[in-house]
Amino acid sequence: MLLAAACWAPVVMAQQQAPASLEELLRQTPTDVTREVEESTSSRFAQSASQAPSVTYVVTDADIARHGMRNMADILRSMPGLYVTGDGNFTYVGARGLGRPGDFNARLLFLIDGMRINENIYDAGLLGSEFFVDVDLIDRVEYAPGPGSALYGNNAFFGVVNIITKGADKLHGLQVRANVDSDRKREVRASVGHRSEQGWEAWLALSAFKQDDISAPFELLPEDDAHYKERNWERGQRLLGMARYGGWTLRAGLSHREHGVPSFVDLGPELPLRVLQDRNIFNNSFVSAEYQRDLGNDWSLYGALSSKRSDYLSTFPFVRQDLSTLEFDNRSLGRWYNLDLRVSTQRWRDHELMAGFEYQNDRTQSIVAGPVGGEPDAAFYSENRRRGLFVQDSWRLNDTHRVTLGLRRDSTRVGGINTNPRFAWIWSGVPDASLKLMYGSAYREANLFEFQVNTPLQAPLPSPERIRTVELAWDHALNHNFQYRASVYASRLRDLISINRETEVFENSGTIRNVGAELGLERRWTGGQQLQAAVSLQKTTDAAGRRLDNSPRAMVKLLYSQPLQGEQLRLSWQMLSESRRAIGPLELPGYALLNSTLLWRAGAGTDLALSLYNIGNVRYYDSPSGVGVPLKQEGRVLRFSLTRQFGS
Repeated sequence: MLLAAACWAPVVMAQQQAPASLEELLRQTPTDVTREVEESTSSRFAQSASQAPSVTYVVTDADIARHGMRNMADILRSMPGLYVTGDGNFTYVGARGLGRPGDFNARLLFLIDGMRINENIYDAGLLGSEFFVDVDLIDRVEYAPGPGSALYGNNAFFGVVNIITKGADKLHGLQVRANVDSDRKREVRASVGHRSEQGWEAWLALSAFKQDDISAPFELLPEDDAHYKERNWERGQRLLGMARYGGWTLRAGLSHREHGVPSFVDLGPELPLRVLQDRNIFNNSFVSAEYQRDLGNDWSLYGALSSKRSDYLSTFPFVRQDLSTLEFDNRSLGRWYNLDLRVSTQRWRDHELMAGFEYQNDRTQSIVAGPVGGEPDAAFYSENRRRGLFVQDSWRLNDTHRVTLGLRRDSTRVGGINTNPRFAWIWSGVPDASLKLMYGSAYREANLFEFQVNTPLQAPLPSPERIRTVELAWDHALNHNFQYRASVYASRLRDLISINRETEVFENSGTIRNVGAELGLERRWTGGQQLQAAVSLQKTTDAAGRRLDNSPRAMVKLLYSQPLQGEQLRLSWQMLSESRRAIGPLELPGYALLNSTLLWRAGAGTDLALSLYNIGNVRYYDSPSGVGVPLKQEGRVLRFSLTRQFGS
C-alpha cells in the first residue's frame, strides 16, 4: 500500500478548494527554510538558533507525526550524530561515536521542559517505555551536542537533550489516540486540555500500553522459543499533567512499567530445560513548580523546585538443589529534589547577563539485594548534595560579532569541586549565514552504582571524568528553500570511568581523543516536499591509538516527506544507516534501515497513520552491555494509528 502511494504524486492541484480553517493552516508545511528557529537549551533562555552559542538540532511535533516516530528512541535516532541501541529492558544512546557499553545514558543530560530528569542511582536517562512523556505530547526535542557543564553541571558530558511538551493550545479539548502493530503492541492515550480567557491553561494525559509474546533477540529451538515468548512481555501506564497561571507553572508525572523476562535454567543432562519468569518493574514520578517574573528595568527572575522518585525492582527466581525455587530481588530506590534559581538582565547595552544557583539533595540512595521476605545479602545506602553556581554573558560586540562567555563551579560530597568554562564567538557578516567557534568543558562524577561496586572490594573511587571540546560550525541559507550546515570538532577525554573486566571494579582510563565532522542540508519545495539529510563522520581512539568500542565511524540519515493530496495525505520516508563497529571481541556489521509513514488527515479532527518500519526486514545485531551473545534488533513492523479530537 505504501509503495503504491509513493508512485501516486499529483503534479497539478488545479481544482478549487474551500478556505482552510485555522487548524489546517497551522498544520501546513512551510515552503521556506527559516534560520530563525527558536531554541532554549544552549543558553537556558529562548533565542534564535542562528545566534545560539552552540549547534542545536530540533525535531518538531510535525516531524514526529509525519515520520511515525513512536518513542524517544525513534526521535533521537533521527538526529545527527546520535545512535540508539536496546536490549529489551533499557534504551542506550551514544553521541558522536561515544557510547560506552553498559552505560545507562549517564553522560547525556536529559531535561523535560528544562527540568533535570536523570535519576540519582545510576545517573540514568530512562528513555524506554518507562519514559514520562508520550510522544504525542511532545512539542519539540532539542539536542545541543558537546560539553554543557558550564551551564548544567554534572552529566552534561556529551550533550543536553531537552524534551519540550505541548501547551493547551495544541492539546485543547478531548483527544484520543490508539496504536496497534504487527508485534502485538497496543497503546492508547487520552488527554484533555483547556485555555481560558482569564489566562490560565491546563491539560492532563493518561496513556497505557501492553505487548505480549515478544520474540527472543537470539536464535532458539522452536520449543524453547515458544516458552520464551510466553514469558517475554511488557505493560505499563503513564500520567502527565500541566497547569499554568500568571507566572506559575505546575507539572506532575507518573510512570509505571513492568517487563517480564524469561530465564532458562539447565538442571543437568537428565532433566528438561526449565524456563522461569523474571520481572523488571519501573516506578518513576515527579512534581515541580516554577515561577517566572519580570522585575522591571530589564531584570527577570526564574525559580523552580521539583521533587522526584525513581524505583527499579528486578525479581528473579533461584533454583535450589532440591529443585525448589527461591525468589530474589534487587531494588534501586532514589528520592531527591532540585532547586533552580536564575536572574537575568539586559540592563547594560549589548549584554545579556544571567547568573544562577542549582541545588540537588539526594535524600534517598539505596541498592538492596537478597531473598524476598528475608534479610538482604547486600545493601548499600548513601546520600549526597550537589551545589552549582554559574554566570553567563552574551555580548553583542557589533552587528556582525557576538561573544558568549560562561563559567560554572560545582561542589559535591563525592566529586569535590569542579569548574567548567565555555566560550563562543558568532560571526554573521554574510546575510543568512553564521560562523561559530566554540569551546567548552564538562565533567561527570562517579554515581552511586559505580561507588557501591568499588567499596566492598576496597577499591578507590574513580575521580571525575572530564572532556574538553573545540568546534567550528558554519550555517548558511542560500535562498528561501535551501539551507546547509557543516561543523568540525575535536575532543579530548581523560579519566573516563569504565569497568575493568579482570578486577570487576570501576577505574579511570587514559586519554581518549575524538575528532569528527557533521554535514547537513534541508531543502523545501513550493509543492510541500521536504528533504533533510545528515552525514556524521568521526574517529575515536585511546592513548594507544586503538579504536574505541561501540563507536561507528559513519552515519547517514535521510528524511523525506511529500504531500500526495495537499496536506490531507502525506507520505514520508526515512533512511537510517550506521557503519560497522566493534564491541569487545565482536565485530558488528553496518546496516541501513528504511521506514515509511502514510499520514491521512481525514478531517473532523481525525488523523490516521500507517507506518512500516525496517521495510527490508534487515537483520542487524547489537551488544549494548558489551558481554554475551549479540542481540537481534527489531525486524519489519507494521503499525496503524488513529487519533480523534473532540471539542475545542
